[in-house]
Amino acid sequence: MIEPAAPPDPPRILLAEDDRELRDLLAFSLFRAGYAVAHCSNGLELLEKLDPAAPSEDAPYALVLTDLRMPALTGLEVLEALHDLPDRPPFICMTAFGDPETHALAARLGALCTVDKPFRIEELMTLIDRQCRPHIFSPTTARSLS
Repeated sequence: MIEPAAPPDPPRILLAEDDRELRDLLAFSLFRAGYAVAHCSNGLELLEKLDPAAPSEDAPYALVLTDLRMPALTGLEVLEALHDLPDRPPFICMTAFGDPETHALAARLGALCTVDKPFRIEELMTLIDRQCRPHIFSPTTARSLS
């Protein structure tokens, strides 16, 4: 008898946000959408969790969702520190200070995009799904969301 295939492990997302209420809301939303979520509250913790020298038996992160203004290190400083890391996961940034220069700098440092706060959770989840689960978007769906 053929055994059914085990479901794949859910994509892992690392969430960095210093606002506890927003962090909890995002973590819950990601969990409900089927993602495995690790989180931290400042840029230094984020950098430590992404340290390639740190031993880990977990699957790599499919995505990092980070605030840009956090204690210890900003999201931009973390992006800059990891800019040349070959296996760096993709980043989606969030900011309440979304001036064009900040968006441009995040893009130059390799962020997929920067989302201005406040944002709609549904729209953020679509961006995350497009990156982590591109197979769920048919060409028709992808056109209608752009």
